[in-house]
Amino acid sequence: MPKCPYCGFDGDLASFEQPRSPWRFRFYAVYRLKCPKCGGVFQYYEGVSPKGKRSAFTVRVRPRPRKR
Repeated sequence: MPKCPYCGFDGDLASFEQPRSPWRFRFYAVYRLKCPKCGGVFQYYEGVSPKGKRSAFTVRVRPRPRKR
């Protein structure tokens, strides 16, 4: 379950907007997600290594959105 690194919103993949279709990076499935609460854009990586270890993490893509 991805968590927004900007505001902390937590939900499943369906609750986030996907501006782009997912792609593969090595053994990871990469999703570019947009938070419905704050509008922050980030990438969510999830996958299982060849040794069977499951991992998931997020990477910020854009600077934090400013509140107006």
